[in-house]
Amino acid sequence: MQNKYAGDIGDYVKLALLRALQPEKRVGVAWWLFPDEHETGDGQHVAYLENPQKWRRFDPALFDGLERMVSSNRRSVRAIQDAGFLSNAVFCEDILSVDGTTAERASARTRWFHRVRQAMAGCNLVFLDPDNGLEPATFSFGKRAAGKSVALSELSSLNEPGRTLLVYHHQTRRKGGHLAEIDHWADRLRALGFASVDAIRSSAYSPRAFFLLNADASMRARAQRLTENWDGYLTWHPDGYLAQGT
Repeated sequence: MQNKYAGDIGDYVKLALLRALQPEKRVGVAWWLFPDEHETGDGQHVAYLENPQKWRRFDPALFDGLERMVSSNRRSVRAIQDAGFLSNAVFCEDILSVDGTTAERASARTRWFHRVRQAMAGCNLVFLDPDNGLEPATFSFGKRAAGKSVALSELSSLNEPGRTLLVYHHQTRRKGGHLAEIDHWADRLRALGFASVDAIRSSAYSPRAFFLLNADASMRARAQRLTENWDGYLTWHPDGYLAQGT
């Protein structure tokens, strides 16, 4: 996540999903906040706010709040938190360090993640929102871009009894296509110790996946109902299977 993305279509999807999953849960949001990259031209996917007839019906209160935030040029994770879209939620907005040597960045990442774990203590639904998603093959804690990914070791560390994790992953050009990529990660996450790995795929503007880990039956049913009401922009992939909608 970067502050400059706040309020874009990705936020609309992720916050609508969290709002649907939130009942009876203590929500924790770890923003995985990466410094804004002003030299890139991304973060502009806010045109959906100019088309309320198409997009507003999915979550009217959320849509209206994000429209006010973007139109007033208050795009930041703090603005999202202050808007109260998620009631009684806990947030960790500590920014990831990109400065220093390889060793210094790796050490800073360890300290940063310790703060994340402390902040999420007591939360039984934890959302992880990295810029890119799950760790790439070339991942290393000392790399400057490491802050854009969740390490599998970090994910495993957050796996606690009675806790559900929701993890953002921006889909890639992995061989086999996006459904095969979901299946690949589902296998790896089950091997990591998660008993169930469901996925919600978003095709709004760009392909995203949200991995729902260790969810109970009630939460899984809420996630499926949400996808059924999003006109095909969200699809439900239970326990990681490729067969769409089964």
